[in-house]
Amino acid sequence: MPVRRVFAVAFVGFFLLAAAWALALPTNGTYDEHQHLVRGYAVWSGQFYPQGRGVDDAGTPAEVVDAPRSLLPENVNCMWRPKPPKPASCQLPVTDRTNGPMPTTAGLYSPVYYLAVGLPLRLSPDSTGLVFARLLSAATSALLLAAAAAVAARRGNKLLFAALVLVSTPLAMNLNGSINPNGLEISAGVLLFTALLAALRSPARPLLILAGVAAALLLTVRSLGPALFAFVVLACVLFAGRGPALALLRRRDTLMWFGGLSAAGVAFCAFWLLSSRVTDVVPDRGLELGIGAILKGIATTRGEFYLRQIVGQFSYGETPVSPVMILLWYVLMAALVVPAIWLASWRARLAICGIAVVSALLLIGLEIHFVPLRGWYAQGRYVMPLAVGVVIAAAYVDGIAAWLTRRGWLDLVALALVVITVPLDLYALARVMTRFQVGINAGLQPFGGSWQPASGPVLPLLACLVGGLLLTSTVLVRAVRPAAEPEKVSVG
Repeated sequence: MPVRRVFAVAFVGFFLLAAAWALALPTNGTYDEHQHLVRGYAVWSGQFYPQGRGVDDAGTPAEVVDAPRSLLPENVNCMWRPKPPKPASCQLPVTDRTNGPMPTTAGLYSPVYYLAVGLPLRLSPDSTGLVFARLLSAATSALLLAAAAAVAARRGNKLLFAALVLVSTPLAMNLNGSINPNGLEISAGVLLFTALLAALRSPARPLLILAGVAAALLLTVRSLGPALFAFVVLACVLFAGRGPALALLRRRDTLMWFGGLSAAGVAFCAFWLLSSRVTDVVPDRGLELGIGAILKGIATTRGEFYLRQIVGQFSYGETPVSPVMILLWYVLMAALVVPAIWLASWRARLAICGIAVVSALLLIGLEIHFVPLRGWYAQGRYVMPLAVGVVIAAAYVDGIAAWLTRRGWLDLVALALVVITVPLDLYALARVMTRFQVGINAGLQPFGGSWQPASGPVLPLLACLVGGLLLTSTVLVRAVRPAAEPEKVSVG
């Protein structure tokens, strides 16, 4: 199958996985979505900077914009606050399109993501506009993931394609199919790792352009982007070694494309941070905990939450999936990462393990900084643009593919790593649909309940199944083919 067709099939597959969540979720069905959809409307109505400050319905300090009342339903947070969690039928639609002050805690966020997805909210400030905005968000992230899949196809690396599917966890697809810049940020991290590691081995202008686009997005979508970008680049350089890094740096097109796009991202990031003062934190409900108590909290409760969320802890964290499902997803990742670490060079081992350690340290640092100001703050999804590099870098270790090829297991292992994710994705979607349609403790009942998606419950599940099968098919029919040129540099 030609690389262009791989890109097309992967795009449709990743898009359908995210679109399933876009169709299945009620308004505000995932982390902070109602804050972000208000920001999306504000950006497309010219309100790049808010009109004032106030508080949201939870009493949290927020920026105020002018927006139609129909943008949000009544009782937008009723599904998860106050406890116990309720089905989405507790929300009441609003038809009044009269503008008024509306608070959003995302009022100072970078406008980049919202410019990409927010137009439907401006044209139709209601649940219909929300669904189309979600689908735009799903398509935008799918483009980045499909580009990464095309890199895997060009290199003939089936394990890399499997790695891309594994880092596209149900939580990542949930974010891609909602209004939340974190989804695009994660997809940008995936593409940056994939394209930059490939460019460090076999430099080519298309790879540098892809890496530059991913870098620019990672730098500008959310405030943590510059730190994540720096660590991604350092990890890739460490993995490849000094020689390939210097060789890539000497290329004119490296400075033109990767350097130029990255510099543009840095410039915009600096401009926005200074002009919006988005990093200024208003103390609100901070906790009087010392560093020791914070570390104890991370070790006893928060750390488990970080790990669960990376795979599947949904809504506002109150909707878990089976621990067995989460464990199985991590087992699939470990099936690639552990042998890669065993067979890798010391430098590659240090890079892979360093990514995991730095990701953990970033979460610890966020908690130490924010707990006295805002209470428990960090979430595992915040570092996913960096943490995905553990799995992606493992797929670049030469030894594991060579070992599997000698035994004739490469195709089978790559296929198994992808195909097992299909029922797991379906289960996670059905579990969350049941939570919003029937109730938090209703098990699996995705076809019933007091609330139903506008498209009905069948279409989201069908989209999830078809998307997973399309991604599986690219491995099954030998979607990837050997790279056109032999490797010039041996890494790992």
